[in-house]
Amino acid sequence: MEIITLQMKRNKQQFVVITSDGENVELTPDAIVKYSITVGNIEDKIFETAVFESQCTFALNKSMKWLTASYRSEKEVIKYLKEKKYDNKVINYVLDKLKEYNFLNDENLANNFVEFGQNKMGIHKLRQKLMNKGVNKDIIENALKNVDNQDEICYDCAIKKIKNMDKTKENLAKLIRYLLSKGFDYDTIKRTCDKLKLNEGEENDWS
Repeated sequence: MEIITLQMKRNKQQFVVITSDGENVELTPDAIVKYSITVGNIEDKIFETAVFESQCTFALNKSMKWLTASYRSEKEVIKYLKEKKYDNKVINYVLDKLKEYNFLNDENLANNFVEFGQNKMGIHKLRQKLMNKGVNKDIIENALKNVDNQDEICYDCAIKKIKNMDKTKENLAKLIRYLLSKGFDYDTIKRTCDKLKLNEGEENDWS
């Protein structure tokens, strides 16, 4: 194989290489130095190794940056990297490194998601969101064991929803639908509604 051009990108973090086979690839500065890559002939195996190592570095850096923005599951990372056109060997390397650095841990993700999410939604919605992230069912159920104060959270959500609303059957039905959409179960919602109806005789008073 022959390298036709070798040019550093403006960010100085990547080199663009064009080969005689028409390939247009990006390499890290480390790979350029490590394998003494210059314009001219190069063994195919050496070039392939340099490309693979560079792809692993690029993919790992992108993944770590992406993971800092939000909770991500292993399945989400795999999907993200596939969308970036990385092959399975690179993806497996990245997954191993992310787990080694503790950037990727579905158990931690589930526990943290439940810890912070339980103050905003019910168990059913927490479960569904984690399932959508591709987290293993057993991991999800284990994390949900830590959920508490659902009655209190449901009641707080209801109070915020019904602010400035008249106490009517129609609004009560709207409230129930809303609480269901937040992931609370029927028994929890019933207890909340019973509590809200303690002062049923007072107009516009749900407290």
